[in-house]
Amino acid sequence: MNLGNKIKQLREENNMTQKEVARILEVEPGTISKYESNLIEPNIKSLKLLSDTFRITIDELIREEDDEEYEFDISEIDILATLKEQQEMKLEGNLYHNTQIMFAYNSCHIEGNKISEVQTRNIYNTQSISFDGTSLLNVNDIVIMNNHFKLFDYMLDNINKKISGAMIESFYNILEEGTINNNNENKGIKDLEKVVTWYNSLNKISFEKIIELYVRIEKSKVFPSDNGIVGRMIMYRECLKNDIIPFIILDKDKLLFFRGLNEYQDKKEKDYLIEICLNAQDQYAKFIEKYLR
Repeated sequence: MNLGNKIKQLREENNMTQKEVARILEVEPGTISKYESNLIEPNIKSLKLLSDTFRITIDELIREEDDEEYEFDISEIDILATLKEQQEMKLEGNLYHNTQIMFAYNSCHIEGNKISEVQTRNIYNTQSISFDGTSLLNVNDIVIMNNHFKLFDYMLDNINKKISGAMIESFYNILEEGTINNNNENKGIKDLEKVVTWYNSLNKISFEKIIELYVRIEKSKVFPSDNGIVGRMIMYRECLKNDIIPFIILDKDKLLFFRGLNEYQDKKEKDYLIEICLNAQDQYAKFIEKYLR
């Protein structure tokens, strides 16, 4: 294990945030992130403070161990805490930053958005968009993409609240703010409240029940557009809230996903959609490992 990984492991074992360690070392929180990412190395003063903080010798701190002995165990990662901590730090290149881009691009594309992945990244990073000179972009697509970033933050900021029809409606309003759909009347609110009442009555929230929640939201057709984007954000939220590895359906898998959704709704055959979501969960677990290993 290299020095960066060791600092990260020791910090987490001591239940400390990067901000807390930064205060002890009298550096910016971003510096701790760079230490843990092996972008820079701490100086001798910082090494001494780190060893004192973690109650080990400097030699124990800097001694490299065989990387093969280190196995990434995602069950030991508090994904929600990591996302919220990185959200607050506002640094590029971490799990939160790349989840924002990955989620917005794929979920919006599934619903027909034409913004490319590169353009999505530009919108998030710089609030600007580049054009290739040949294709026309729908203004609605740009607004929806930018709103998806805001929706993800709203989801994280309100994750400890119990899900309700009003919350789901807020999700939709954030997503559609400034679009041509913004003033459309939401229909079927009573049906949505029935869905939420059923979900909140469950004794235990499982992966399968979260998928069923999505299916029921889709079936309610409560919103005039972009039901799917809101529903997939709800699935991500409920997994995160209930300590289940969340997942993001990729645009390349949308036909399989829609097939699974249709089989679930029309034939009451659940296995195909659940398998698609489990595969997406495996993909996102690898994505998490890429940024947290």
